[in-house]
Amino acid sequence: MTRLTADNARAGLEVCEGAADAAPLRLLVVTEVRYLGEALAAVLERNSAVAIVTCANATETVALRFTAQADAVLVDAAHPDGMAAVRRLREVAPHLPIIACAVKETDEDVILWAEAGVTGYLPNTTKLAQFVPLVTEILGGEQICSGRTAAALFRRIATAANFGSGNGDAPARARGLTRRERQVAELVAAGLGDKHIARQLNISLATAKTHVHNLLGKLNVEQRGAVVGALLGRDGTPLRRSEPRPGPELATVELGLMAGLG
Repeated sequence: MTRLTADNARAGLEVCEGAADAAPLRLLVVTEVRYLGEALAAVLERNSAVAIVTCANATETVALRFTAQADAVLVDAAHPDGMAAVRRLREVAPHLPIIACAVKETDEDVILWAEAGVTGYLPNTTKLAQFVPLVTEILGGEQICSGRTAAALFRRIATAANFGSGNGDAPARARGLTRRERQVAELVAAGLGDKHIARQLNISLATAKTHVHNLLGKLNVEQRGAVVGALLGRDGTPLRRSEPRPGPELATVELGLMAGLG
């Protein structure tokens, strides 16, 4: 379900209905910068909705089983190894809510964090006063994001569902791609650039560019924006720069959308 009312944007600043009656949260802050984690913990513990905040790095969290004592994990998205930390945490606590904090709110970054396994995210523009209310909303099953980001997530899911698992109904050109080219195609269709593709697939930038070049050739398209249409079996025409982009309206997206990326 996607709701496109302006009121949803303001809802992120308020505690979810019924939150006052809920048990105080036990939060775990995972960051490699100790003093930042301790500072955030000190601020969060002033909120009556929070019972306790534990601060640790990823290695400590796994070794000392801190996840067993938490209702949710807040991962520092500003750290280069943040996504790797999420994957490690998912292995030891597959059902625990994990929220990426300070995410750069671009289509590429949001999709990468979703694929890493987070339950939701807080943008790097989030104010301290918004922190607990937004965490509460995510734990309640909602995520505030832009309409454009929601559309990117839908494209990513549609592409993966159409041919990522070898769907026999996928267009012939898509079925002719190698496994690596399918991975690259899904990321291109989701709007990721070459650098992010290289990072996601753990390959060099030069290799990523080569895969993209070969992909466009096999799909018989000249521009990256036409990849979605080619994969979905229709003539996809990329959006011209002169055409209007989707507006800045905010959408509240059910977190099942992110779960579908796993």
